[in-house]
Amino acid sequence: MSLLWFPLVLASCMGPASMHRPMHRGPSYSEPTQVTGRELFAPSTIGAEVEAERLAAAHATAGLLRRAWLELELRRPEAALDTTATVLFAPERVSSHDESFARYLRAEAYRLQGHPERGRYDLDRARALALDPDLQRRLLPREVTAPAATGNPLAGLAIQPRTAWQPRPVVPRLLDPMRRPSRVTIHHSAMLFRDTRAAASAAQIARIQREHMTQRSPAYGDIGYHFLIDPSGRIWEGRDLRYQGAHAGGDNNIANIGICLLGNFMNRGDSQGPTAAQVRSMEQLVVQLMRGYGIDGNALFCHSDFKNTECPGPRMRPIVQRLAQRLQERGGYVAGSED
Repeated sequence: MSLLWFPLVLASCMGPASMHRPMHRGPSYSEPTQVTGRELFAPSTIGAEVEAERLAAAHATAGLLRRAWLELELRRPEAALDTTATVLFAPERVSSHDESFARYLRAEAYRLQGHPERGRYDLDRARALALDPDLQRRLLPREVTAPAATGNPLAGLAIQPRTAWQPRPVVPRLLDPMRRPSRVTIHHSAMLFRDTRAAASAAQIARIQREHMTQRSPAYGDIGYHFLIDPSGRIWEGRDLRYQGAHAGGDNNIANIGICLLGNFMNRGDSQGPTAAQVRSMEQLVVQLMRGYGIDGNALFCHSDFKNTECPGPRMRPIVQRLAQRLQERGGYVAGSED
């Protein structure tokens, strides 16, 4: 048999389908071409690990800065420092616009290493050069003060402090300062929960925080709600009110206090209704927050008012709506607690 003929026979046995089967190349991806906060800080559509690998050979500034950001997301500050150095110390002079992003990413890398003082110059330089609005927002000072209120808005209420449920440390770069609150939104956790023990409630709240910080995309910097209420009526402190919540979606979170009742209040066989103690605590908390911050009586919402969702569930929504109606009937600002 001719040696030249053998490969032809083998190819014919494989058939046309085998010869022309396309190779799987994974999700399509285009390297970023512009240095903007919208592009550089956007959630990865193919996964941070995969995208960082795709950008391993990047030479353009946009690709390098995007790779540095992904390296920070993957908790690789040393790699991010190397990548930003490629931009900052290139033979060609870097533009002020590009330098502002590189300096910010460099400062973040030092912060992740536990040495924020090493990035102080980079942070100051970034603030001096930044013109991009997304970058400017990230460069706001991390030290924020609690929103102004009339006296103590929670005076007289027993609030379980954050330390009672042993939270994970917050991620400040993923948090935004809270404006003076002007509305309140009610949620349910959508997880069946009837346990009235404090320890069980603490564990449930820690579970919610863990899910918010590790399983959401983009990840949250802390638990999304400012307050949570368990079946026994205990009120638990969630996200510090100094920070905007992550519960109503996008700009709906601005100046919006999020309150979550633990439980699943859907109309299904495996659901439950809120307990009388939960409802009572929710009403007391809402009224005191509205009085303390001067929130108008028509500014109480359900999550479903902002988004196509059933939250806080058919068994909870009418209760919130009735409270909202009573508050509105009083006219203007809340004058006292519910009777």
